[in-house]
Order: sequence, then C-alpha cells, then structure tokens
Amino acid sequence: RCLFPQPPPPDMAPSCAEGGVLGVLPGVIGSIQATEALKLALGIGEPLVGRLLLYDALSGEFDEMKLRRDPACPVCGESPSITEYVDYVEFCQGVGH
Repeated sequence: RCLFPQPPPPDMAPSCAEGGVLGVLPGVIGSIQATEALKLALGIGEPLVGRLLLYDALSGEFDEMKLRRDPACPVCGESPSITEYVDYVEFCQGVGH
C-alpha cells in the first residue's frame, strides 16, 4: 500500500473475467513470485526488496523501479490504519461485478 494507498473502486477496474488475461501471464508471474520467495527463504541472490518489477508481456520487456517506504502508508507506516487482511474476492464482487 506504499505505492497505491487505496485500491480503485470496484466499478473502476474490470475483473480478470471481464477484462481478460493473457493465459500464460499467471504462470510467468507465479514463477517470478516463487523465485522471490525462495531467494528470501534461502538467503540467496538479490531479492526485489524495495523494488518493483514491471513486465510488459506484449513486448517481452522487464523494467524495475525503486520503492520507498511511505511514512503515511496505511499498512506499514507510522500509524497503520489497516491491521487485518482485506478480502479482495469480496471487495471485487462489489458494485458492477
């Protein structure tokens, strides 16, 4: 939530079912996430801590940007206001879904 403090309203962004998703993308991103988890668990390599990896599947290009902790972040900031997990399945089934 340091990057996006508030999720968009449910009616602003289509769900994957409505907007579609390129079939191989969940596998590509899942493999990257699994690699990151292993790097952290095993203490090897250079995990993406403090960095955001961007992937453009249509061009096949990766990019990376540094992230800074936001002191006003509702999750990890100085006065967190979000202390429980958000049920995104329920959230995404709101108005318009």
